[in-house]
Amino acid sequence: MANTKLDYHDPFDGKLGFALASRCNGLIYASGMTGFEPDMSVPEGVEAQMRLAYKNIEGILEHYGASLSDAVEQVVFFVGDAAPAVAAFNRVSADTFGKTPPPCTMIGATALVDPRYLVEIKVTAVDPGAA
Repeated sequence: MANTKLDYHDPFDGKLGFALASRCNGLIYASGMTGFEPDMSVPEGVEAQMRLAYKNIEGILEHYGASLSDAVEQVVFFVGDAAPAVAAFNRVSADTFGKTPPPCTMIGATALVDPRYLVEIKVTAVDPGAA
């Protein structure tokens, strides 16, 4: 399969040093997203951060004309005890995806790039415009 042109999305105009997403060959790859507000503030608690991370991912996917319903895989990195993170994920996933969430891998980490971050989520989605 020939590699089509990569399409990167960087709403921060290079300030992060990397794009937040790319699109290639019918797939959209959203990089690990944390739960931060536009003013870069971070809510307390893993569940609040998880909800905001999915909201931020949704905005990235919308840039490409996609939505979270187009997600085909997700990876959730969390800091802290697994039990509260899994319980929060179960609630947030049900609210976000309903009864048909995409496959998920959850990975416990000792730290993320900023000590305020308790969760980081990356998503791969199908590009609905690629058909």
